[in-house]
Amino acid sequence: MSKTDIDETIVKYENFINDVLKEDLRQLDLRLQQINAEISDLIQQRHALKVITDKNVHPNGFKTQVNLGCNFFMEASVPDTSSLLMNIGLNHFVEFSVDEANKYLDVRIKAFESKSEELRNKSAETKAHIKLMLFGIGELQNSKKISRS
Repeated sequence: MSKTDIDETIVKYENFINDVLKEDLRQLDLRLQQINAEISDLIQQRHALKVITDKNVHPNGFKTQVNLGCNFFMEASVPDTSSLLMNIGLNHFVEFSVDEANKYLDVRIKAFESKSEELRNKSAETKAHIKLMLFGIGELQNSKKISRS
């Protein structure tokens, strides 16, 4: 290979790394952050469900404050916590028993955890591609130095 061909190839590889692979890695990282935030939110919901429905802590139900909008609150009393409404997405609510709600949250958490694992694997694969490309660039630079001598 001539020296100019090697330089052009190195520039193409560097552009591919910076424009494609690093952008892919950034997108994967953003998506992974979103999924981890969703997992954290679901775990908080599961914990809140346990606290609200614990008969040892709240034998006669519980009292809370409900935001009516514009930070106007109203006190509410909930005597029966055997069933509850959960937002399952797109502001659609389904009535669940406590056991069904726990199962629903567990299934959602497992689904998001598997998606998170898939994204971590893709991220590791992209990082490996970047390292391989950098290794290739190093080899081309070495061959360019050898051809100069």
